Amino acid sequence: MNSRQTFRIAHVDGWLADGGVVLTANERAARAVSVDLGRARRAEGRSAWPTPAVFAWDSWVREEWRKRNRAGLVLLNPLQEQALWMRVIGRSRTGQGLLHPGRLADAAQRAYRLLSSYAPDSLKPSARLGWTGDATVFSEWLEAFESRCRREGLVSNSRLGLELTESLTQERFLGRDGEVRRSPLLLIGFDRLLDTQIALLDAWGDWRLDGTGQGSLSRQFLAAPDAATELAACMVWLRAEVAKDSDARLIVVTTALQERRGELERALLDSGPDGGVVDFEFSLGVPLGQTGLVRSAVLLLRWLHESLTEAELDWLIGSGHCAGSYEEEIALAEAMRAFRRRGQERPEWGLDDFASSFERRDAESEGPAGHEVWANRLLSAREQLQAVPKRQSPLEWAEAAQRLLKAVGWPGFRPLSSAAFQALDRWERLLEDCGSLGFDGSQVEWAEFVATVADAVSSTIFAAESSDAQVQITEPLESAGQLADGIWFLGANEEAWPSRGQPNSLLPIGLQREMGMPHASPQADWELAQQATERLFSSANEVVFSYAKLSAGTEARPSRLAVRQVGEAVDLSEDSTYPDPREDQTESFPDNSLIPFPHRIIGGGAATLTRQSLCPFQAFATARLGADDWEPAETGLNAKQRGQLLHSVLHRVWSGSARGGISSLAELQGISDLHLFVRGAVRVVMVESFDSNRRNSLPSRFPARYLQLEAERLTELVSDWLEYERERQSFAVAATEVKREVTIAGLTFTLRLDRIDTLEGGGKLVIDYKSSEVGPKAWAGERPDDVQLPLYATFAVDGDLEGLVFARVRPGTTKFYGRVRSATETLRPDLTARDRLVSDPLTELQLAEWWERIERLGEDFLAGRAVVDPKEPDKTCAKCHLHAICRINENQPWVAVAGDSEENGDSAESEEGAGGGDA
Repeated sequence: MNSRQTFRIAHVDGWLADGGVVLTANERAARAVSVDLGRARRAEGRSAWPTPAVFAWDSWVREEWRKRNRAGLVLLNPLQEQALWMRVIGRSRTGQGLLHPGRLADAAQRAYRLLSSYAPDSLKPSARLGWTGDATVFSEWLEAFESRCRREGLVSNSRLGLELTESLTQERFLGRDGEVRRSPLLLIGFDRLLDTQIALLDAWGDWRLDGTGQGSLSRQFLAAPDAATELAACMVWLRAEVAKDSDARLIVVTTALQERRGELERALLDSGPDGGVVDFEFSLGVPLGQTGLVRSAVLLLRWLHESLTEAELDWLIGSGHCAGSYEEEIALAEAMRAFRRRGQERPEWGLDDFASSFERRDAESEGPAGHEVWANRLLSAREQLQAVPKRQSPLEWAEAAQRLLKAVGWPGFRPLSSAAFQALDRWERLLEDCGSLGFDGSQVEWAEFVATVADAVSSTIFAAESSDAQVQITEPLESAGQLADGIWFLGANEEAWPSRGQPNSLLPIGLQREMGMPHASPQADWELAQQATERLFSSANEVVFSYAKLSAGTEARPSRLAVRQVGEAVDLSEDSTYPDPREDQTESFPDNSLIPFPHRIIGGGAATLTRQSLCPFQAFATARLGADDWEPAETGLNAKQRGQLLHSVLHRVWSGSARGGISSLAELQGISDLHLFVRGAVRVVMVESFDSNRRNSLPSRFPARYLQLEAERLTELVSDWLEYERERQSFAVAATEVKREVTIAGLTFTLRLDRIDTLEGGGKLVIDYKSSEVGPKAWAGERPDDVQLPLYATFAVDGDLEGLVFARVRPGTTKFYGRVRSATETLRPDLTARDRLVSDPLTELQLAEWWERIERLGEDFLAGRAVVDPKEPDKTCAKCHLHAICRINENQPWVAVAGDSEENGDSAESEEGAGGGDA
């Protein structure tokens, strides 16, 4: 404890010993003073002592008002006051039909607080006669609000200071001062006192501001080249101060703390040279709705009457606050995995949809699975909800919410941490506040009550109880009343300090400037920031201000206020004591260890070898670790599902006469009405694909009109393709959806070929349907971008191979792309010498090269080669979902993972074409 803190504690102790009371500007300062006093008592060897009379201003005003509330007025909590403002606004002539009455209610509540604090005379209707524009509208709302409060005996928190001042004045006028001795007040941490506060204090009696502040012994203003360097310098300073004095109390001050919280937390969690981590805490909390425990509660309550998005359900299942046991939690995760593997993902999940999507269990299975038990609890809770009246008071709904959450097993089976217990307590108090919204006898439906709760948790800031951490992270005004050994002010540039804001839109700007309201003028912001800066210099022995010359990609200038107080900023130099002195202790060594693949049969087919070519780690993670990637569900059919439909229709078309299809060019040319023929095939495929009784059926949630449009799209697409195929040389379809089991380097793969044609000379043509931009360029090089068709050609085709082609079934670009031995003789006679099919024919040398490369890829996979080695980092990594596992961004910061650099339609994979391929 430094001399500054020791001196203040002695002063406060003497004040309290004389029967005085200490008031601080905010709750954080009150806790800091109490903690310092407690530390002093422990240093004296005491184990117990009376609670010191230290209060935050707002708490003290509220308690003193309650003592004098002889009229029995009801103090509105923030939710009640907002609801009252909303009713007042909604019933006004200007408020009818508003889209966002809640936002206006918030603005009106803030305007009322400003008037009560800065311009109480304007609360009189006569003082507002000259108001114009939006201020006139607000004046009408204000009159209605106060009239209702007077009529129903209500009072807003904003008026408590005025009400207390009036009560104290009446006591003095009636000569009651002598009846109760009022304790003298010592004010700590007030950057400035408003006229309304001074009036209250004068009505109280004896008071004074804390005058124990001393100027700092060391002041610096540092300029860093960028924000990262500035933050790193601050972290090194913190560790150096802690190393000098393990009991040092340090404060990091920054503007816009909520925005910077993430980067600050990451930097503070980074271990120092000795492996230690700084003990820190933030003065500002986070929205209560962002805590896992409370968010899970709101989602569960919502799910009882409305659908959750796919992302919300995923988060809920992984939150750890909904399952009744570990086994149940695992079963839920596996159920979601199974849904996606069966193609049953959906953008929104209703409770009934979720419960009915489970696969039927064997008759021999004993009892329901864990995920079914969980779903049954939710269904039972919903039945309880449906059994109560549709409209109830908010208090009844609040009690019902507690019962329903308990019924579904919330908050889960895991023991709660201290912070979670505090969040639970705050949640329960917030539910009580929401229940109090029925103070006027109103009744609401369940959905409206849950929406109110959701809004309340979003606007309620939750901060866990202070742990008296060694390092406090705070904002400039929030740091009032706290003393430290050292303070570092981050981001002191011209734009951030003094901070800027907008004046209140519901109050006359002239009034705001005259009364010095926040952000009413640059001068007002400057004066408040100047007072806060001077207070910071009197709060620690060492104070460092810093700013980054480059901020958010633009040049920044130093804060003029900081320059005036400290002097011109000094550049951080390479030999400065502030840059991090740590040396990189990483020792690099080649990891040549390989873990061979223990099995001989592998799923994934050609895709696994393609990944082995693009980046061996991709193949290892997906095929051996099961690190699958799932695209989020879409409102309509996604690219993969459309690809499945296209494949199914073409398979149906070429299925032969036994199934109503065709199997040769002659049969195709013999069809008189091609659209009618294709429309029939599409109709059968649509019925089969969306039959929920069939395994792996597509989702049946789509409207009939949407499916009709999809059928029309498929009909046009396939008809255009068949028109193109009518111009081919003679052929017969040997097989479609052909399954082949092949062995490559000792590995067994199961492949599925879209189609094999027999050409006039007896040769075979391998066809793979694609509806995206693809081409044979993906087969080139030592590490091909795609090995699917080369693998089919070299390992899965019996007899003479004449060629392998992509059938690009796409509007406007319907065409074959690939390699054929003699394209004009066996494929299409109208091809010219400029066509790549003619100019770049298939050769035995190509086949031999493909065989060798594919065999080598199989050997590498079998041997366990899993190095993180993307073929083209800016392209390969952009399509990969494994960055969090391979950590390539941390090890190779030059890797680009955004954007897509496909050229000339030669991408490695087809999205819509994903419906075909290998098993």
